[in-house]
Amino acid sequence: MDIYKLLRSLPSLKNYGKDVDLWIYDFEEVMDLWDIQNPKRRLVFMKECVDYALKEVLKSIEENQTNLSTQIIIEEIEKYLGITQNDKIWELKEMKIKTNESIPTFNINYIRKFKNIDEEMRKLITVEDYINSIKPRIYPCLRVLEQECENIEEAIKIAEKASRIEKKLKFKIDFNNYKQNYKNDYINDYNNNINKKNNKIMCFRCYELGHKAFNCKYSFKELSIMEEKGIIEKNKRSNYRKNFNKKKIFSYNKNNYKLNGKKGNNYYYNNNGNYSGNVCNWNNKQNNININKKNNLNNYMSINNNY
Repeated sequence: MDIYKLLRSLPSLKNYGKDVDLWIYDFEEVMDLWDIQNPKRRLVFMKECVDYALKEVLKSIEENQTNLSTQIIIEEIEKYLGITQNDKIWELKEMKIKTNESIPTFNINYIRKFKNIDEEMRKLITVEDYINSIKPRIYPCLRVLEQECENIEEAIKIAEKASRIEKKLKFKIDFNNYKQNYKNDYINDYNNNINKKNNKIMCFRCYELGHKAFNCKYSFKELSIMEEKGIIEKNKRSNYRKNFNKKKIFSYNKNNYKLNGKKGNNYYYNNNGNYSGNVCNWNNKQNNININKKNNLNNYMSINNNY
Protein backbone atom coordinates (compact mmCIF):
# COMPACT_ATOMS: atom_id res chain seq x y z
CA MET A 1 0.00 0.00 0.00
CA ASP A 2 1.28 3.44 -0.98
CA ILE A 3 0.46 5.35 2.21
CA TYR A 4 1.39 8.74 0.72
CA LYS A 5 -0.93 8.21 -2.24
CA LEU A 6 -3.72 7.20 0.15
CA LEU A 7 -3.25 10.33 2.26
CA ARG A 8 -3.39 12.54 -0.85
CA SER A 9 -6.70 10.97 -1.89
CA LEU A 10 -8.42 11.60 1.46
CA PRO A 11 -11.21 14.26 1.34
CA SER A 12 -10.75 17.22 3.68
CA LEU A 13 -13.81 18.24 5.73
CA LYS A 14 -13.11 21.97 5.31
CA ASN A 15 -13.88 21.63 1.57
CA TYR A 16 -17.44 20.41 2.32
CA GLY A 17 -18.60 23.17 4.65
CA LYS A 18 -21.51 21.86 6.75
CA ASP A 19 -22.31 18.93 4.46
CA VAL A 20 -20.87 16.31 6.81
CA ASP A 21 -22.93 13.52 5.28
CA LEU A 22 -21.39 14.03 1.83
CA TRP A 23 -17.91 14.15 3.34
CA ILE A 24 -18.51 10.82 5.13
CA TYR A 25 -19.84 9.34 1.87
CA ASP A 26 -16.70 10.33 -0.08
CA PHE A 27 -14.43 9.21 2.77
CA GLU A 28 -15.99 5.74 2.86
CA GLU A 29 -15.58 5.45 -0.91
CA VAL A 30 -11.83 6.03 -0.52
CA MET A 31 -11.66 3.45 2.29
CA ASP A 32 -13.51 0.88 0.17
CA LEU A 33 -11.20 1.61 -2.74
CA TRP A 34 -8.16 0.83 -0.60
CA ASP A 35 -9.98 -2.11 1.06
CA ILE A 36 -9.77 -0.68 4.58
CA GLN A 37 -12.69 -2.21 6.51
CA ASN A 38 -11.53 -2.09 10.14
CA PRO A 39 -13.50 0.73 11.93
CA LYS A 40 -10.58 1.68 14.20
CA ARG A 41 -8.21 1.88 11.28
CA ARG A 42 -10.71 4.00 9.36
CA LEU A 43 -10.93 6.34 12.31
CA VAL A 44 -7.15 6.80 12.20
CA PHE A 45 -7.34 8.02 8.60
CA MET A 46 -10.44 10.10 9.37
CA LYS A 47 -8.39 12.13 11.84
CA GLU A 48 -6.14 13.15 8.94
CA CYS A 49 -9.13 14.83 7.23
CA VAL A 50 -10.10 17.22 10.04
CA ASP A 51 -8.53 20.01 12.07
CA TYR A 52 -7.02 19.65 15.56
CA ALA A 53 -10.26 20.34 17.48
CA LEU A 54 -12.20 17.68 15.57
CA LYS A 55 -9.34 15.25 16.06
CA GLU A 56 -9.97 15.57 19.79
CA VAL A 57 -13.70 14.94 19.21
CA LEU A 58 -12.93 11.78 17.23
CA LYS A 59 -10.46 10.72 19.91
CA SER A 60 -13.15 11.04 22.62
CA ILE A 61 -15.58 9.02 20.47
CA GLU A 62 -12.97 6.29 20.14
CA GLU A 63 -12.46 6.23 23.92
CA ASN A 64 -16.13 6.39 24.99
CA GLN A 65 -17.88 4.35 22.29
CA THR A 66 -17.39 0.63 21.94
CA ASN A 67 -19.33 0.51 18.65
CA LEU A 68 -17.83 3.03 16.20
CA SER A 69 -20.79 3.45 13.82
CA THR A 70 -20.83 6.05 11.05
CA GLN A 71 -24.06 7.60 12.34
CA ILE A 72 -22.55 8.29 15.78
CA ILE A 73 -19.53 9.97 14.19
CA ILE A 74 -21.79 12.16 11.99
CA GLU A 75 -23.93 13.21 14.97
CA GLU A 76 -20.92 14.15 17.10
CA ILE A 77 -19.25 16.15 14.33
CA GLU A 78 -22.53 17.97 13.51
CA LYS A 79 -23.02 18.71 17.20
CA TYR A 80 -19.52 20.19 17.41
CA LEU A 81 -20.09 22.30 14.24
CA GLY A 82 -23.49 23.48 15.50
CA ILE A 83 -25.49 21.95 12.65
CA THR A 84 -29.17 21.56 13.61
CA GLN A 85 -32.12 19.84 11.96
CA ASN A 86 -33.46 23.22 10.86
CA ASP A 87 -30.19 23.87 9.02
CA LYS A 88 -30.54 20.56 7.17
CA ILE A 89 -34.18 21.28 6.25
CA TRP A 90 -33.42 24.74 4.84
CA GLU A 91 -30.40 23.41 2.99
CA LEU A 92 -32.60 20.79 1.31
CA LYS A 93 -35.32 23.33 0.49
CA GLU A 94 -32.76 25.60 -1.18
CA MET A 95 -31.07 22.78 -3.09
CA LYS A 96 -31.23 23.34 -6.88
CA ILE A 97 -30.35 21.13 -9.81
CA LYS A 98 -27.28 22.24 -11.78
CA THR A 99 -27.35 23.12 -15.47
CA ASN A 100 -25.70 19.96 -16.81
CA GLU A 101 -26.76 17.67 -13.95
CA SER A 102 -29.09 14.78 -14.73
CA ILE A 103 -32.25 14.09 -12.73
CA PRO A 104 -31.01 10.66 -11.45
CA THR A 105 -27.71 12.15 -10.23
CA PHE A 106 -29.52 15.01 -8.52
CA ASN A 107 -31.97 12.59 -6.88
CA ILE A 108 -29.12 10.57 -5.34
CA ASN A 109 -27.86 13.64 -3.47
CA TYR A 110 -31.41 14.78 -2.69
CA ILE A 111 -32.37 11.42 -1.15
CA ARG A 112 -29.12 11.32 0.83
CA LYS A 113 -29.81 14.72 2.38
CA PHE A 114 -33.48 13.85 2.88
CA LYS A 115 -32.66 10.68 4.82
CA ASN A 116 -30.13 12.57 6.94
CA ILE A 117 -33.06 14.49 8.48
CA ASP A 118 -35.01 13.02 11.41
CA GLU A 119 -38.17 11.17 10.37
CA GLU A 120 -40.47 13.55 12.21
CA MET A 121 -38.83 16.58 10.57
CA ARG A 122 -39.05 15.08 7.06
CA LYS A 123 -42.73 15.99 6.94
CA LEU A 124 -41.69 19.61 6.53
CA ILE A 125 -40.24 18.77 3.12
CA THR A 126 -43.10 18.82 0.60
CA VAL A 127 -43.52 17.81 -3.04
CA GLU A 128 -43.60 21.51 -3.95
CA ASP A 129 -40.10 21.88 -2.46
CA TYR A 130 -38.85 19.08 -4.70
CA ILE A 131 -40.52 20.65 -7.76
CA ASN A 132 -38.79 23.96 -6.99
CA SER A 133 -35.48 22.10 -6.81
CA ILE A 134 -35.88 20.70 -10.35
CA LYS A 135 -37.74 23.72 -11.75
CA PRO A 136 -35.34 24.25 -14.71
CA ARG A 137 -36.42 20.82 -16.06
CA ILE A 138 -39.88 21.71 -17.34
CA TYR A 139 -41.10 18.32 -18.55
CA PRO A 140 -40.34 16.36 -15.31
CA CYS A 141 -41.94 19.17 -13.28
CA LEU A 142 -45.10 19.03 -15.40
CA ARG A 143 -45.28 15.26 -15.05
CA VAL A 144 -44.96 15.45 -11.24
CA LEU A 145 -47.69 18.11 -11.09
CA GLU A 146 -49.92 16.12 -13.43
CA GLN A 147 -49.66 12.94 -11.34
CA GLU A 148 -50.44 14.87 -8.12
CA CYS A 149 -47.79 13.01 -6.11
CA GLU A 150 -48.46 12.77 -2.37
CA ASN A 151 -44.88 12.24 -1.10
CA ILE A 152 -41.26 12.85 -2.05
CA GLU A 153 -40.52 9.22 -2.95
CA GLU A 154 -43.35 9.09 -5.49
CA ALA A 155 -42.37 12.45 -6.97
CA ILE A 156 -38.77 11.28 -7.42
CA LYS A 157 -39.89 8.14 -9.31
CA ILE A 158 -42.16 10.16 -11.64
CA ALA A 159 -39.40 12.71 -12.28
CA GLU A 160 -36.85 10.03 -13.20
CA LYS A 161 -39.32 8.34 -15.55
CA ALA A 162 -40.10 11.68 -17.20
CA SER A 163 -36.36 12.35 -17.50
CA ARG A 164 -35.85 9.10 -19.43
CA ILE A 165 -38.72 9.99 -21.79
CA GLU A 166 -37.33 13.49 -22.24
CA LYS A 167 -33.92 12.05 -23.11
CA LYS A 168 -35.43 9.80 -25.80
CA LEU A 169 -37.45 12.66 -27.26
CA LYS A 170 -34.40 14.89 -27.27
CA PHE A 171 -32.41 12.20 -29.09
CA LYS A 172 -35.11 11.96 -31.77
CA ILE A 173 -35.23 15.74 -32.14
CA ASP A 174 -31.43 15.93 -32.41
CA PHE A 175 -31.44 13.13 -34.99
CA ASN A 176 -34.12 14.87 -37.06
CA ASN A 177 -32.16 18.12 -36.85
CA TYR A 178 -29.05 16.26 -38.00
CA LYS A 179 -30.92 14.88 -41.03
CA GLN A 180 -32.32 18.31 -41.87
CA ASN A 181 -28.88 19.94 -41.53
CA TYR A 182 -27.36 17.24 -43.73
CA LYS A 183 -30.07 17.87 -46.34
CA ASN A 184 -29.51 21.62 -46.19
CA ASP A 185 -25.74 21.18 -46.57
CA TYR A 186 -26.31 18.94 -49.61
CA ILE A 187 -28.64 21.52 -51.20
CA ASN A 188 -26.17 24.33 -50.50
CA ASP A 189 -23.29 22.37 -52.02
CA TYR A 190 -25.41 21.58 -55.06
CA ASN A 191 -26.37 25.24 -55.50
CA ASN A 192 -22.74 26.31 -55.06
CA ASN A 193 -21.67 23.89 -57.79
CA ILE A 194 -24.36 25.30 -60.08
CA ASN A 195 -23.14 28.81 -59.35
CA LYS A 196 -19.58 27.77 -60.14
CA LYS A 197 -20.73 26.36 -63.49
CA ASN A 198 -22.75 29.50 -64.21
CA ASN A 199 -19.67 31.62 -63.51
CA LYS A 200 -18.14 30.10 -66.65
CA ILE A 201 -21.05 31.45 -68.75
CA MET A 202 -21.05 35.11 -69.77
CA CYS A 203 -23.47 37.27 -71.71
CA PHE A 204 -21.75 39.18 -74.53
CA ARG A 205 -24.44 41.88 -74.45
CA CYS A 206 -24.25 43.03 -70.81
CA TYR A 207 -21.02 41.12 -69.95
CA GLU A 208 -22.54 39.67 -66.76
CA LEU A 209 -21.91 36.09 -65.61
CA GLY A 210 -24.52 33.36 -65.26
CA HIS A 211 -26.45 33.61 -68.55
CA LYS A 212 -25.93 33.78 -72.30
CA ALA A 213 -26.78 36.59 -74.71
CA PHE A 214 -30.10 35.11 -75.88
CA ASN A 215 -31.23 34.92 -72.21
CA CYS A 216 -30.16 38.47 -71.35
CA LYS A 217 -32.68 40.20 -69.10
CA TYR A 218 -31.83 43.70 -70.30
CA SER A 219 -33.60 45.42 -73.19
CA PHE A 220 -31.75 47.38 -75.87
CA LYS A 221 -32.79 50.61 -74.18
CA GLU A 222 -31.41 49.45 -70.84
CA LEU A 223 -28.21 48.26 -72.51
CA SER A 224 -27.72 51.67 -74.13
CA ILE A 225 -28.17 53.39 -70.76
CA MET A 226 -25.71 50.95 -69.16
CA GLU A 227 -23.22 51.65 -71.94
CA GLU A 228 -23.54 55.42 -71.43
CA LYS A 229 -22.92 55.02 -67.71
CA GLY A 230 -19.90 52.77 -68.32
CA ILE A 231 -21.45 49.75 -66.60
CA ILE A 232 -20.92 47.44 -69.57
CA GLU A 233 -17.27 48.46 -69.87
CA LYS A 234 -16.82 47.88 -66.15
CA ASN A 235 -18.41 44.41 -66.40
CA LYS A 236 -16.22 43.64 -69.37
CA ARG A 237 -13.06 44.58 -67.51
CA SER A 238 -14.00 42.66 -64.36
CA ASN A 239 -15.63 39.55 -65.85
CA TYR A 240 -14.31 38.99 -69.35
CA ARG A 241 -10.64 39.56 -68.69
CA LYS A 242 -10.78 37.66 -65.41
CA ASN A 243 -12.60 34.53 -66.61
CA PHE A 244 -12.20 34.35 -70.39
CA ASN A 245 -8.96 36.07 -71.34
CA LYS A 246 -6.06 34.44 -69.53
CA LYS A 247 -2.93 36.50 -69.14
CA LYS A 248 0.06 35.39 -71.15
CA ILE A 249 3.13 34.48 -69.10
CA PHE A 250 6.64 35.06 -70.40
CA SER A 251 9.37 32.54 -69.67
CA TYR A 252 12.95 32.40 -70.85
CA ASN A 253 14.01 29.55 -73.15
CA LYS A 254 17.53 29.76 -74.55
CA ASN A 255 17.64 32.71 -76.93
CA ASN A 256 13.88 33.09 -77.20
CA TYR A 257 11.25 34.43 -74.78
CA LYS A 258 8.42 31.93 -74.50
CA LEU A 259 4.81 33.15 -74.30
CA ASN A 260 2.23 30.72 -72.85
CA GLY A 261 -1.26 31.36 -74.14
CA LYS A 262 -4.68 29.74 -74.01
CA LYS A 263 -5.05 26.02 -74.84
CA GLY A 264 -1.33 25.40 -74.64
CA ASN A 265 -0.45 27.54 -77.67
CA ASN A 266 3.13 28.63 -77.20
CA TYR A 267 4.62 31.67 -78.92
CA TYR A 268 8.20 33.00 -79.05
CA TYR A 269 9.84 36.40 -79.25
CA ASN A 270 13.53 36.29 -80.10
CA ASN A 271 16.19 38.56 -78.68
CA ASN A 272 15.57 41.11 -81.44
CA GLY A 273 11.93 41.37 -80.42
CA ASN A 274 10.60 39.69 -83.59
CA TYR A 275 7.47 37.56 -83.25
CA SER A 276 8.15 33.88 -84.06
CA GLY A 277 4.64 32.40 -84.23
CA ASN A 278 3.43 29.09 -82.90
CA VAL A 279 6.12 26.75 -81.59
CA CYS A 280 5.06 23.88 -83.78
CA ASN A 281 4.82 26.18 -86.82
CA TRP A 282 8.18 27.76 -85.93
CA ASN A 283 10.05 24.49 -86.38
CA ASN A 284 8.17 23.76 -89.62
CA LYS A 285 8.93 27.22 -91.01
CA GLN A 286 12.62 26.86 -90.24
CA ASN A 287 12.72 23.48 -91.97
CA ASN A 288 10.87 24.85 -95.00
CA ILE A 289 13.23 27.84 -95.24
CA ASN A 290 16.28 25.57 -95.09
CA ILE A 291 14.80 23.26 -97.73
CA ASN A 292 13.94 26.19 -100.01
CA LYS A 293 17.45 27.63 -99.68
CA LYS A 294 18.94 24.27 -100.53
CA ASN A 295 16.65 23.84 -103.54
CA ASN A 296 17.40 27.34 -104.80
CA LEU A 297 21.14 26.69 -104.47
CA ASN A 298 20.83 23.41 -106.39
CA ASN A 299 18.82 25.10 -109.14
CA TYR A 300 21.38 27.90 -109.41
CA MET A 301 24.26 25.40 -109.69
CA SER A 302 22.47 23.36 -112.32
CA ILE A 303 21.77 26.47 -114.42
CA ASN A 304 25.43 27.56 -114.28
CA ASN A 305 26.59 24.10 -115.27
CA ASN A 306 24.36 24.20 -118.31
CA TYR A 307 25.96 27.44 -119.44
